[in-house]
Amino acid sequence: MGVAPSWAECSVRYTRAMPQTLCPSCGHSPIPRGASACPACGEPFDHLQSYKKVGRTRLDRLGDAVDDEATVFGGDLVTSAVSAHPGPVAAVLGAGAAAWFLRAGGVLGSLQDPSWTYGLVALDLVLALVLVLNRGPVKGIAQTGLTVQLVATAWLARGAPTAPVHVAYFALGLVALFLVVGEPGPARRYTGLGLGLATALASAVLLAMPGTGASLGGGGVRQLLVGSELGYRLELPVGWERLTREQLATHLPLPAATLHGSGVGFGDMARGRYGFLWVERSTGVKLEAGCQGLLSAVGTGEEARTASPAALGSRSKLYTLSTSAGARGTLGCGLLPDGRLVGLAVVAAGSGDAQPGDTGGQESFAAVGEGLALQ
Repeated sequence: MGVAPSWAECSVRYTRAMPQTLCPSCGHSPIPRGASACPACGEPFDHLQSYKKVGRTRLDRLGDAVDDEATVFGGDLVTSAVSAHPGPVAAVLGAGAAAWFLRAGGVLGSLQDPSWTYGLVALDLVLALVLVLNRGPVKGIAQTGLTVQLVATAWLARGAPTAPVHVAYFALGLVALFLVVGEPGPARRYTGLGLGLATALASAVLLAMPGTGASLGGGGVRQLLVGSELGYRLELPVGWERLTREQLATHLPLPAATLHGSGVGFGDMARGRYGFLWVERSTGVKLEAGCQGLLSAVGTGEEARTASPAALGSRSKLYTLSTSAGARGTLGCGLLPDGRLVGLAVVAAGSGDAQPGDTGGQESFAAVGEGLALQ
């Protein structure tokens, strides 16, 4: 028969079998059993639900308690430095949700993103809540969710990947992911918090800036104007954006809305280009009378013998246009088979190249007309 091991030998074997524990804040190891704070840095542990569960375990379940202790301080997926300090990353996710809401809702400018972009707002809010509640593999959930967000952000930026606004939103996702990878210490947590809040603010500012879609490589973001009731879809050239009636009034008056018609204004303010699209759905309108009425409402001009945009249809006319403010450009007018009267006007203000028939003015009108589609 073998000799029974002594108490000291059993103690050594038991100690070796115990999982090594480590502080999620400073990495100190091992943490003494029953400690409510790290002996090295003073990081408290008693706020964790898993720690409270261990504290209530009876002595006859000591083995289970030792295993639980590994999940309390061991830096795994259940409880780690991320879940022990959810505040910084939750704040970044909250700021990200606000930035995505401003973008998805078109509150500060509009990139005309699809409606599912609101899902990124919900995703950031849900991830922040999961981290704060600290239930389940929160770090893994956060990493997966932020990876999905980065993929969606890259897809939305596919047309102009180097546009500053797209770069800022992608950087916002990277900063949040930076905070949930590995075991971030205090320096990384608070550096990430500052970078995340600054990037969220920069994203909103770039979203609100006119012409922010222009990319470094010559491409850019093109705003899309849609009128479902009147059946138009207008994709503006790069650098152009929707303008209010007041922004247009100084250079090009927008006709007042009627019971059957309304218009939308747009322009490139940096280059002094302004325009509007007018659609009127009424019966019995004659092409000549309708076009003359629209022309007199915005300025004066003469009929031009040049081709009009294809979207205006085969029954269309083109006019040189001069406004009372001195802006000059072109007015295109067409009568569609269903009886709708459509007018498209583009003028240039304060520039010698705005003369009727000038190459620059014609190019602006043609560029806008290429993006027009009528259903």
